[in-house]
Amino acid sequence: MPKISILPEEIRGKIAAGEVVERPASVVKELVENSFDAQASYIRVILKEGGLKEISVYDDGEGMDLEDLKLCYYHFATSKIKNLADVFKIVTYGFRGEALASIAQVSRMSIASRREGQDIAYQIEVEGGQELNIKPVNLKKGTLVVVRDLFFNLPARKAFLRSPKTETLKITEVFRGLCLSHPEIRFELKAQDEKEKILFSWEGGSLQGLLQKITGIDQKYFKEVRLEIPPYVVDLILTDTSYTLPHTKYIWMFVNQRWIKDEKIVKIFISALKPFYGNLGFPAGVVFIKAPYHLIDVNVHPAKWEVRFKDEKALHQMLSSAVEKIFFEKKFFYRETFSDEKLKTKEDILDYKKDWQPLVSSRKGSFSASEFQLSTFKTRDFKYLGSFLQTYLLVERGDTLYLIDQHALSERLMFEEIKRRYKKGASQECLFPLPLRLTQEGLTNFKNKKKALEEMGFGFEVTEDKVFLTKVPTGFDEEVREVLEDLLENDFGDPKVLLDEVLVGYACRLAKKKGDFLHEAELYQLLDKFFEDKLQTCPHGRPLYWMIEASEIEKRLKRKL
Repeated sequence: MPKISILPEEIRGKIAAGEVVERPASVVKELVENSFDAQASYIRVILKEGGLKEISVYDDGEGMDLEDLKLCYYHFATSKIKNLADVFKIVTYGFRGEALASIAQVSRMSIASRREGQDIAYQIEVEGGQELNIKPVNLKKGTLVVVRDLFFNLPARKAFLRSPKTETLKITEVFRGLCLSHPEIRFELKAQDEKEKILFSWEGGSLQGLLQKITGIDQKYFKEVRLEIPPYVVDLILTDTSYTLPHTKYIWMFVNQRWIKDEKIVKIFISALKPFYGNLGFPAGVVFIKAPYHLIDVNVHPAKWEVRFKDEKALHQMLSSAVEKIFFEKKFFYRETFSDEKLKTKEDILDYKKDWQPLVSSRKGSFSASEFQLSTFKTRDFKYLGSFLQTYLLVERGDTLYLIDQHALSERLMFEEIKRRYKKGASQECLFPLPLRLTQEGLTNFKNKKKALEEMGFGFEVTEDKVFLTKVPTGFDEEVREVLEDLLENDFGDPKVLLDEVLVGYACRLAKKKGDFLHEAELYQLLDKFFEDKLQTCPHGRPLYWMIEASEIEKRLKRKL
């Protein structure tokens, strides 16, 4: 008896649906993108129980007539593709049947639609991919899709869905990203449970205005450039180094107006940012890439999150040039407005900060000058030889060569020093409340961690959708804000190790970085502590050094057999 068999159509359909529909947010993405293809000027999404119970998506687009309505939920039903060549030059977001067929397989769905110019609208009801009935209904214009009981026929998949609150956050994140692709459209996202609540709304307008609404960052911080090098066009709207974030959650990338989350392309863009932003963090903003359809492939991911470029090197060069253009224009602007009066004001601020941070006397991995002076006169049993790649310290000790990670060692020493000086509950007031730049997910994590953070010595002012840092533990300064932002944007960790997470993040931020210049006093202070305390790992648990014995070198170079 053969072991291989052909799966029934019902099972094949559900497997295919699972590749496209992962959770309620996937349904919202697919249906809103269908609305874009329908040339909608208004899109409304209503959720019940975070989309677990019901998702309703309405658009005022061109709609469908009765014959198209009967076919739209079938697999491979489309008006966009007539032959194989068309698959490789799709300029729309998709086609009605592509998404609807997958959603129809795993839900109870109804679609009501009325094509412009027709007298009546029709509604079709589908359950588990099977048509139940078709009837005329009242609908002025466009299309209304209602998806109920997602994964009702796939209990194993349904078990992996999160709480209504979590699913609502995921939908809100996806909805906002989709809005950025078409800021001219009017959008509404509502939750309709015990009472109706507007989760997000946009009346249509400028992209910069929409960015400000989504991120909370004032429009004045965003710089806009366009770079055209045929066959590509890149439009950037980014914050420069005057406003950076410790995460990349406020960077959205679009290819031909399609929002993508392609890890490879994101890495290319982050690489383009590095020469300009260095270790300061990441910008917020959007990247729009326009490319001819024959140079990209949008069919590499079932949910269309990924895109492949035929010439990735050209893409990297384009993105690098566009980022450089932002900074060129910025430098020109500041050269015209810089003045001695502003320099004096800046020095006054720095003088205040010296008084405000009494326990961390110097940034970037150094301690007090007196500690350095004392270490200079020590008799040492090691010899510093130099550095390799401005990253690794080369040290001779006896018949052993040490390669020591400069940043990891600096980070470990800074961690131990901050930990020693830290006193639970002791804190100091911030001169001004500092806003924490958090996404919706970050705000949720903050609520979970607020009590533990306050016990550590942090203080906060909380409004409906904003959090301000008002106190920091003694021994910290305002740079700890970015540590908190980064921490809160990740999943909630064990409260018992929260202190170490903050200390490690803060030490990492203050420590000497790869390529940073080390004064002789700093250098020997680091090495003295390394050998005295017999340090092995950085605060993250990674090794600090690698040893090479003289005997191994001699063996490699065949000086000894």
